[in-house]
Amino acid sequence: MINEHMSNERTFLSWIRTGIGIMVFGFVIVKFSLFVNQLPASFFKDSTIPKNGFTIFLGIALVFTGAITILLSYWKYKQTHSLLQKGEYLYSTMLLTMLTVFIFVMSIIIISYLIMAAYPLTFPID
Repeated sequence: MINEHMSNERTFLSWIRTGIGIMVFGFVIVKFSLFVNQLPASFFKDSTIPKNGFTIFLGIALVFTGAITILLSYWKYKQTHSLLQKGEYLYSTMLLTMLTVFIFVMSIIIISYLIMAAYPLTFPID
């Protein structure tokens, strides 16, 4: 019985690390975006770099995703602990599936943004 509780705790701590990692990644995206927007102004007086707030929203969404991951992992930990105490534990992959889908969608958005930033669409003016 103690092995199940310890396993539950290890899983919870792994999810905490995952949530913190997602939050750090979002924080880095926001800070790097702000740095890139400020860099040209410090070197070139008359530079006009288009300001793109999308990366800031993307970073904030990742920080929010990390925070939700931590909250949901605590909820799942408490739920599993309660079920283990009663001897009624049933394995469920719903939380894993939801977080995997959400993080995958965020990854696709990041990849799409990076491709659009690297190869902007330009239309010839006639």
